[in-house]
Amino acid sequence: METHERILERIAFWENGKERSRLSRYESVSSSIRSHLSRVLKTRKHSVPISDEYGIPDLSNVAGSFESGSPVQIVQAILETVAHFEPRLANPRVRFLADTPELASLRIEITGEITVNDQRVSIQIPALVRANGEVVLM
Repeated sequence: METHERILERIAFWENGKERSRLSRYESVSSSIRSHLSRVLKTRKHSVPISDEYGIPDLSNVAGSFESGSPVQIVQAILETVAHFEPRLANPRVRFLADTPELASLRIEITGEITVNDQRVSIQIPALVRANGEVVLM
């Protein structure tokens, strides 16, 4: 199955008269996936009318205790959300990275595969989970 941009992104390009050919197919699809994941991971479950399941659970209680606890709950919650809401990303994985640029934060990496021009291509998306539970793609 070929991976595509979301329909609303294609319409926005068309309406704005932007040239899509300047971006490679990989850049276009990976940018679309990053944009979508950013929205999903910044949304708390039960906060949007379209679906009670859209978004991630409140991670602030877990995120505030990085030093004393394990990041397993956070990694699992993010993986479940990514797998459920971003079907263009095949074989998604989320892993904890040891060093963090901010105090009381957790650095993670979201990886998987996308199909571009009938070929599977790896994608890596670094992210930061802040102490307040906010997930920021880097």
